[in-house]
Amino acid sequence: MSFSAGENADLNQYWFSKPTIEAIVNEIQAQSKLGAAFLSTPSLYFSLTDDDLKAKSKVFEFDKQWEQDPGFVFYDYNNPEAINIALFGQFDMVVIDPPFITEECWEKYAKTARLLLCPGGKIISTTLVENEGIMHTLLGCKPVKFQPSIPNLVYQYNTYCSFSPTQFLDEINPEIAISDADPAKQIQRDMLESREQFISMAQNRSGRATEAIIPLDRVRKNTWDKVPEGMTEFPEGGLTTASPKDYGEEYNKLLDLRGKVGDVSKLIDSAVKPIDKFWRINEGIEKHASEPAKVEKLQADLEAAKQLHSDQLEALRGFKDVFPTEGEDSVGRFIDDALKLLSVDTSIKKDQFQKIAPDVQMKFKSPLFNKQKAMLAELKELKKNFGK
Repeated sequence: MSFSAGENADLNQYWFSKPTIEAIVNEIQAQSKLGAAFLSTPSLYFSLTDDDLKAKSKVFEFDKQWEQDPGFVFYDYNNPEAINIALFGQFDMVVIDPPFITEECWEKYAKTARLLLCPGGKIISTTLVENEGIMHTLLGCKPVKFQPSIPNLVYQYNTYCSFSPTQFLDEINPEIAISDADPAKQIQRDMLESREQFISMAQNRSGRATEAIIPLDRVRKNTWDKVPEGMTEFPEGGLTTASPKDYGEEYNKLLDLRGKVGDVSKLIDSAVKPIDKFWRINEGIEKHASEPAKVEKLQADLEAAKQLHSDQLEALRGFKDVFPTEGEDSVGRFIDDALKLLSVDTSIKKDQFQKIAPDVQMKFKSPLFNKQKAMLAELKELKKNFGK
């Protein structure tokens, strides 16, 4: 069955392309026997071609335009455990594509997934490359070769699986072309390759290891934008670090500057969290308006979040003296733009916040990661040519 519903921007609906839908559906139909739970993925559910599997599957969706379908289950991710108990443990596959990319949103979807999956069940999810740590920690998923095409979404997603996929998701999507004009996609491919190479080295360095020396539950989000200085060998005792070598003043200055770019990125990311608390606390105050004790506590929480947010923005302003603002892609310009975006009042509403989080990722986090990658290449070149 083809899927032809229009996208609703108010619900952050962005559909996969038809070839991407076909590839993911083929993988689902190759893996699932008991039935699949489609969390916020109606385009995939309605594209199933296996009638028997579809009869066993459900689409968990907030948009009620499909409520007449026998497989429709109303789902609000803000109430992740509000699921009919009869559906607990009934699916051997859960497919997830949330409307938002924040860790808090993913935590709620993960709660639902754990309720629905039977023992040994499998998961397919799609989100940003920077969310790899979240995918592993919450869902036990890792990125696969296939990247989905989402025509009306401005940034590129990865596909994550909790299992080894068949050929459908174990090959590069030809829709996702790489060109010099679009280096971000190449960077994502590089990150995937470096991740696999690093883990492979850690697992197989002696020919005897069965587990990675560095446990994967410690590979958190944003791990792969950091290259530990001095990591030079993999001896029998495990990973060790050699004493850092001095490669000259130019190298040391660039290394320090690269670290500061990382600090700026972290500050921008952390400044989003108090904003998320603002609207949630305000909703709580409205909800418990008749309970003075609760309102008083919530108001104190709001003041604490306000102070934290103010401190984070002040720390971010402190980097304006480090980085110039000349040039559209200068770190100083990113700081100025981030301060404008993140300087919000505590009365911010939920719908306003939900526009901020994706902007932070697209406008600041990804470009700053690209900056760090370029600086790393310069560091390698300086190290290579040192003393010549």
